[in-house]
Amino acid sequence: MDKRKLERFKKSLLNMRGEILKKSKKLKEDSYTLGTDGIQDMADAASNSYNVDILMSISDNDIKLLKDIDNALDKIKNSNYGICEECEEKITEKRLEANPVARYCITCQRMMEEKGM
Repeated sequence: MDKRKLERFKKSLLNMRGEILKKSKKLKEDSYTLGTDGIQDMADAASNSYNVDILMSISDNDIKLLKDIDNALDKIKNSNYGICEECEEKITEKRLEANPVARYCITCQRMMEEKGM
């Protein structure tokens, strides 16, 4: 893959990373304000606790995506971005455009999904 395309993918990954961090920061700030609007009864406290748990679980999903993004950025740095981790063939640019953190070519991804991996 040429340098121009790699730079485009790198920029896209960095933008994704920035958006996730921005969203995570906002979610964290929002979780601190839940239940601070006055006296709560038990139902309100339970509801607020549940909402905090939901916000944190969303954050867990974002943490996984951040790790995938960082992995993809490391691959760009090490000149092996766009190479399938299973068969070591090139991942199509079309697939990388749809999913810049793709670790596998579409064939290997399908095989792994069929095996339940």
